[in-house]
Amino acid sequence: MTDLSQALRALAQVPAVEEAVERVRTACTQLRWHNALRKRMAECRAEATVRAARTSAALEGARYPLNYVREVIGAGREVTDDMSGVQLTAAVRVAAVADELSQTPDALRSGFMGHLARLSLAAGAGLADDDQLGRPRRAGEEPGDMGGLPAAPSPDEVQQRLADLEALLQDESLPGFVVACILHGEILAMRPFVIGNGLIARALFRIHMVSSGVDVTGVAVPEAALLSDAAGYGEAGAAYTSGRDVIGWITMNAEAVEKGVGEGVQICQSVQAGRIPRT
Repeated sequence: MTDLSQALRALAQVPAVEEAVERVRTACTQLRWHNALRKRMAECRAEATVRAARTSAALEGARYPLNYVREVIGAGREVTDDMSGVQLTAAVRVAAVADELSQTPDALRSGFMGHLARLSLAAGAGLADDDQLGRPRRAGEEPGDMGGLPAAPSPDEVQQRLADLEALLQDESLPGFVVACILHGEILAMRPFVIGNGLIARALFRIHMVSSGVDVTGVAVPEAALLSDAAGYGEAGAAYTSGRDVIGWITMNAEAVEKGVGEGVQICQSVQAGRIPRT
């Protein structure tokens, strides 16, 4: 057992963390049994992917109307080639990879570094040189995003922390939600890639939440909650990165999941009512 696994086992027994895990479990269970998901799961999940892409892009500064992003994903609408458009395209690619991977049970347990490489390619195309993508930062390379966080660790430390995450994913005794929070937080803290770290961090959270069985539907949209309180998200990320408040980070993610379940319920209701256009 790694030191990280031991630390998380102790953390998972803290009352505030236990409460957060239970709140998330309860919310996701309620979503699972929504009537719309009995026959129209695919439609609901597709809409959740659209909203996840849109809100994750917005957190990177690329804000677009929901219908526009639907058309980009569902009908192949062309996106402008300015920086905002390139960022949206990156978010759409990352969301597609996340949706695919999350359909495999415990997807991240096998081939973790390969999945990270794939996400890096999806998140960084058009935003960095091709030879800087698909791999962690090397000596002399600094992350070009998430500038509001404390300084990123060295490439050597990044390699060790990624190895720790890879080992952590083999520990089946830990709550899936807690592991998802750590994946989310560690990528923000490390910024292991030259670009796209925020997109990748949120994608890993989504992938593990779904593939570990916490949100088996994939219809919750916690990214929307993070966007609605972007300042709070940034503050919680900074506190996690500096090691000041890991429990607060987990609690913040739990609140995002609960609100994201509410977004998922809205999706289900809209699908039932025929309010989401089919592209």
